[in-house]
Order: sequence, then C-alpha cells, then structure tokens
Amino acid sequence: MRNNLLLIGLVNLCLGANAYALSPDAFTSLEYHVNTGVGKTLPYATDTITPEFKKAFDFIDFDNDVSVKLVTYLDTPDRAFKANDISIRVREHVTKPRKSKITVKLRADNPEGFGDVSNYRKAEIDFTNDQAKYSVSYDVPYSPGEIDVKKVDYAKVFEVIKKNKAAWALVSDIYQKNKQSLKQTLVMRTHGWEGALDDKRFDDLEIDFQVWTPYYRRPRISFTEFSFKGSAKDKDRLEQAYKYLSDKVEQVGFEAGHQGSKTGSTFKMSKAFQ
Repeated sequence: MRNNLLLIGLVNLCLGANAYALSPDAFTSLEYHVNTGVGKTLPYATDTITPEFKKAFDFIDFDNDVSVKLVTYLDTPDRAFKANDISIRVREHVTKPRKSKITVKLRADNPEGFGDVSNYRKAEIDFTNDQAKYSVSYDVPYSPGEIDVKKVDYAKVFEVIKKNKAAWALVSDIYQKNKQSLKQTLVMRTHGWEGALDDKRFDDLEIDFQVWTPYYRRPRISFTEFSFKGSAKDKDRLEQAYKYLSDKVEQVGFEAGHQGSKTGSTFKMSKAFQ
C-alpha cells in the first residue's frame, strides 16, 4: 500500500490508544457487482424502468420506485488523496435528502494494509469480475441545504468531515497542505431500483440496479450494474448468488459498456484531473 507508513503514523498520532489493527475477520460486509449493458431496453439517463427492460432481465422482480442521487468526488489535480489510498465522496440523496452523506474511504490490497484504524462505518470487500477490493469507510451526514453537490464548498465539506475524529485523522494533514488546490469531479446522477431474484435460494437478497450518467449529460456515457450486499458469515451462499446472477446477465447478451470502478471512471472523465 502506497505511503502506508505515513497513514499508520498519522492515524496512531490522532487516535492513540483507541486504535487497533484490522484483521481479515473485521471485514464483515461483502458487496458484489455485475456490470451489464441494457441495449435499447432503457432510454439514456432514464428515471423509469421499462417493460422492455423487465422482459430482458426477467429473472429479477423489480420494484417501480426509483431512488435518485447526485455524486461527486474531491481531490487535487495531482491526486494527493488517491496517493494515500483515500477517496472523498459527496453524495446527495435527492429522493431522501436526510440520507445525504460525505464518505471518506480508505483502500488497501489486503486487510493487513490498513495499519491501525478505528471507529469506521464499515469494513467491506467489493467483488467485481471476481476481483476483491478491500475498503474501510466513514460516513458523515450533511444537509444539501448547506453544501451544493453541483458546486462544492470545499471548506464546508471538511468542516463536516471534522465531526468524525477518525475520518478527520485520515484527511486533515493532506487537506491542510492542499486546501487551495482542491477540485471536484463532474457530477454523476444515479437512478436506482430494487428487486429480488426469481430463484428461491436467493429471493431474500435485495438486488440493486443502478444507472449512472453525467448530470449535465456530457460526456454521453452511462454505467449500468447490478449489485447486492451481505454478511461475511453467508459468503458461500452469496458467492452462489453472484454466479447465478452473473450467468443470467451473460445469457441476456448485452455487452457491458463499462467495466471496473465507477469512481476511477468518473475521475478520468473530469477535466480537472486530466
């Protein structure tokens, strides 16, 4: 992990005796992602799920209620936070504004790579294309009335992060050194629907379908994926569900236009970071 010694020293200094080292057992949350294409079954940037889409993906029973969010990420043009394996996301929950939050996420290649951290919101393993990515995240609520996700006030964002001592310990030094050069990515709008698999072995899992598109529709691109979460104690069954969902999506035959990290792709599309 890049600059791991710096992170360990910083976190130890700020958290002191309350910190503890992560073990593999700490990663109790698992999330699985299956990228997909949708062909012509959905209009671009749709806020409505269509009968054509439901027919193509008929192995999932979808709800019609849509959840809308706006997302942007913060860093410096030379990616000072990324260099320390940190990402900062500001997400406005348009449908339910009280669920808006700023997330500070620390990533590592393996559990041992985190050093000493504490008071995190969740320790998670993300699986996409059978690749595992480890992360520890801190969620801090904020009011959309105080921070406009489309034109971020950086000082206010870090005032909010400061309310969480552990999150602040991760970002404070980098922020103080780079506060004058902070930029935000383009804003992504997400439309999401919930559903359940038609297989009775997995019908208790909540399957999310999300469509990500740039808020201002430039560039004209979309990310579409299915995902679901579960507990590490149910890993065997979750992996069976992942294979079932992956196989079903592959049988539909729509080539996925996007592969990999939505965060990374958002940065690549943003002029401030090119």
